[in-house]
Amino acid sequence: MNIKLRNLTSASVVLGALAIGLPSVAQTTDGAGANSLTEVVVTAEHRVSTAQRTAASVSVRSGEELVSQGKYTLTTILEDVPGIVGGDAERVSGSLGSGTDNPASGLIIRGIKSNDGAGSSVTSTAAAAAIYVDGVYDGVGGGYDIDRVEVLRGPQGTLYGRSATSGVVAIHTQDPSVHNLGGDLSVEAGNYALRHVTGALNVPIIEDKLALRVSGNQYQRDGYYSPEGDRRSTTDFRAKLLFKPTENFSALLGYALEDNTTHTGGVAITQTTPNVYSFDYTVPVGSGQNNYRQYWAEFNLDLGPVAVTYIPALRTWYENALVVSEFNGLSFHQPVFTPTDQFFTNELRFTSKTDSALRWQAGVISYSNNVHDQTQLILDPIETSVFKSETRKSTNALGAFAEATWSLQPDTRLTAGLRFDHTEVQNNEDYTGFAGLSSLSISGAAGQRKFDNTTYKVRLEHDLTPKNLVYISTATGFSPGEVEIASGTNGGLQVLALNAETLTSYELGSKNRFSNGHLEVNGAVYYNDYAGYQSAGINLTPDLSNPTYNTVITPVKVYGVELEILAVPWTNGKLGLNLGYTHARESIPAEYAFFFARNTVPGVVPFEATLAYDHRLPLGGDSELTLHGDMRYGSQYDDSRLTTQDLASGGLPYIEHEAEVLGNLSATWAMAQGRYSITGYVRNVADSRERLGSILKETSTTSTTLSSDTVTPSLEDPRTFGVILSARF
Repeated sequence: MNIKLRNLTSASVVLGALAIGLPSVAQTTDGAGANSLTEVVVTAEHRVSTAQRTAASVSVRSGEELVSQGKYTLTTILEDVPGIVGGDAERVSGSLGSGTDNPASGLIIRGIKSNDGAGSSVTSTAAAAAIYVDGVYDGVGGGYDIDRVEVLRGPQGTLYGRSATSGVVAIHTQDPSVHNLGGDLSVEAGNYALRHVTGALNVPIIEDKLALRVSGNQYQRDGYYSPEGDRRSTTDFRAKLLFKPTENFSALLGYALEDNTTHTGGVAITQTTPNVYSFDYTVPVGSGQNNYRQYWAEFNLDLGPVAVTYIPALRTWYENALVVSEFNGLSFHQPVFTPTDQFFTNELRFTSKTDSALRWQAGVISYSNNVHDQTQLILDPIETSVFKSETRKSTNALGAFAEATWSLQPDTRLTAGLRFDHTEVQNNEDYTGFAGLSSLSISGAAGQRKFDNTTYKVRLEHDLTPKNLVYISTATGFSPGEVEIASGTNGGLQVLALNAETLTSYELGSKNRFSNGHLEVNGAVYYNDYAGYQSAGINLTPDLSNPTYNTVITPVKVYGVELEILAVPWTNGKLGLNLGYTHARESIPAEYAFFFARNTVPGVVPFEATLAYDHRLPLGGDSELTLHGDMRYGSQYDDSRLTTQDLASGGLPYIEHEAEVLGNLSATWAMAQGRYSITGYVRNVADSRERLGSILKETSTTSTTLSSDTVTPSLEDPRTFGVILSARF
C-alpha cells in the first residue's frame, strides 16, 4: 500500500519541531510546576479508584485542558484516544443531518460500529457504544463545565448493560461545592464567525449542607462550506442542587436543557475525480431544531458496610427539521418531526465498603423509551414521495447485575461479574413506499420483539510491584434488537428485524509507572469476536427507483494493540505518545458477496498515532505561558462500503481515505495563579480537507462505468483558529 503524508505545510513542520512527544497530557492532574505524574481519580467501574489501579483500558481527559485546547465536541475530546473513531452522531437513520436521539451511534470503538437501520425511521437502532453524562445513559450537556471524561474501551456489559457493547464514554460535569462561592466565565471568538460563551456559578446556600451550581453554554458559527449551509447554534443550561444534611447521606438534583439549531444544504459537493471536488452553491438551505430536556437525581446513602446509590432520570427529545440534500444529481427535501421522545431510566446499586478480601456490587436498572416520529423523503422538483413513515415505538428493558472482586493474595485479585437483561420492543408503524404505490402497517404481535441477554466478565490482575500491574480478562457486551418496515421486492414492503447481538472480548493489559513517577506506560492487546454486525440499510436490488432491503449479518473479528505513554522528562515539560492498531474484518455471507468488494470494516482507521508536547514558561510573579502542540497520524482506510461492480468500475479511489497528518497548536497565558487566562489556538494547522466519507450510488449488476456524479463526499473540518478569554473568581 502506498501511503502518502499529505498537506505537511510549513506550519505543520513547525508543529513537528515543537511536538516531539505526547497525546494525553490531560491524563494527569498535576499542579503548576509538578515534576512527576500524579494519580487521576476515576469511577469507571462504579468505585472510586485511580486510572493506574483500574485493571481495564481506561483513558481520562480533564475538563480544564479540554477548554484550553478549544475542545468542546465529542469528536475533538476523543481524537487522541487510541482505538476510537468518531464522536456524536449528527445524522439519523433516513436523514442527513437534522440530529439524533442516540448520539453514541457515531462512535466506533475497537472496530465495532453501530448497526444500520433500513432508513424508514428517524430514531437510530441501539448503539454499539454508550455515552453517560453524570451517570445518565445518553445524558444531556456533556460539552461544557466538564470535570473529566473517562473512556472505557472494550465491552462493559456487566456494569453498564445496554449498548455498552464496544465501550463507554462517561462524562462527569462539575458538581456543586458546599464550601466555596465561586465561578468561571470563558468567551471565545474565531473564524467562521465563531462566538462561544460558557460559564458557571457555584453558590453554597447553607454551609456544609446545601449548594447550587448553575452553568450555561452558548455556541454558534457559520457553515464551513457556505455561511448558511451547515450553520450551527447551541444553547445549554444546567442546574445541580446538592443537599448533604449528614456525612452519611447526599442528594443531588439536576436539570439540563440543550437547544440546537442546524442547517443543511447550501452546497452540493461532487467528487469528479479522486480527491478533486466541485462545489455547487445553488442548493437551497434547510433548517431545523432539536431540543433536549433532562431531569435527574443521584441519592447516596452510607449504611456502614454497604453504600446505596439510586439514580432516576427522565430525558425528553423533540425535533422539527427540514433536511435538504443532493445525491446523484437529484435534489431531495425531508421534513422530520418528532413530537414525542421520552426516556426514563432507573438504577439502584449496592456497593460493599469493607476492606475485606471480598468487595462486591449489585443492582438493578430499568430503561423505557416511548417515541412518536414522522418523516418523508421527497424528490424535487416533481414533489414525488420516495417514502413516508410514521412510527410509534416503545422499548422497555429491565436488567440485574452483580460483580465481585476477591483478593486471592495481597497482590492478586480475581473479578467476576454477571448480568441479565430482558428487552421488549413494540413498534406501531405506517409506511408508504415510492409514489404511494405500496403501503404497510404493523402493530400488535407483528411489531413486537422480545430479547433476553446474559453477559459476563472475568478478570485476573496481579501487582508485579506497587507501580506495575498486569491483567488478563474476558468480557461480553450486548445490543438488543429492533423491528421496522423497509422496501421489499418489486416495489413491495416488508418487516425487517435486527437481532440481539453479543460481543466477546479477550484482553491482556499492563499499567506501569517508572523513573520515580516521571514515566507512565500503559498498554493492551485484545481480540473481539462479534457475532454479527447487522445492516438493514443495504439496497439489494440494487436500484434506487425500486430498492429492496434485507438484514445482512456480517460477523466481525477484530484484534489490536494500544499503547499510551506519558512522561515528565524535565521541569515544566510533559510529553508522551499514543498508538493504536486495529485489524477489523467482516465475514461476508456468499449470497451477499457482490455487495462487499472488500472485507475491511469501513470507517475503521488501522493505525493511529498521536504526538504532543506541553511546556510551561514562568514569566515572573503569578503569570506563566503554556505552549501546547500535537500531531495525529491516521493510516489509509475505506470510508464506505464498495460493491464488486463499483470496484471493477474504478470506484476504489473514491472511497479510500488517504493517510494524513493533522496538527493543532495552542498557547495559554495564565495570570494571578490561573484566575485569568488568554488562549490562542489553531486546529488543523495544515488545513487538510481530506474526505471524511463518501456515498456511492447503488450500482446494478449491469453497470459498467462509475460516472463522476455518483459520489457525494463530506470533508473534514477546515483550519479553525480562535481566542479564549477566561476568568475564575
